[in-house]
Amino acid sequence: MPIWLIELFGARDLNVAFLGITLMTAPCWLAMIFFPNARYLQQLAQPWIVVPVYSWVLVLLLWKSYQAALLPEPVTAASYDAARSFAQHPIAFLVLFCNLQIINLFMGLMIYQKAMRGGFRAPVELTLCWFLGALALIPFGMRLMIRRQVAL
Repeated sequence: MPIWLIELFGARDLNVAFLGITLMTAPCWLAMIFFPNARYLQQLAQPWIVVPVYSWVLVLLLWKSYQAALLPEPVTAASYDAARSFAQHPIAFLVLFCNLQIINLFMGLMIYQKAMRGGFRAPVELTLCWFLGALALIPFGMRLMIRRQVAL
């Protein structure tokens, strides 16, 4: 299906889907940042529990797109232009963005677990991870070195 047709008739649905994907991990992030010592959070904030739950959103998005025949054409060449045109497709963008949210959450859960085992809180690093992803590993790694909880 042409991109312009999807954007013309599905603009509202695309916006709702984008907002839903953006906010779907917010409860986990807010709990890890503001309530890190909550007992239920320490039990549920495991990468092998939370990430598969959110991965179902990705599977559902792919399945619904497949059923509606909205998936973009497969990339035939490994080039920048091919990747850019693939990512410009609205459904492909939503899938990639959902995947990014899940990867960032996985990394945030790992930072949270390491901080809890180390006996400290990492709200700044978790906030950075929520919005910037892997860049949060830099201040977190520096913090671990300062606390002498990592070997060089």
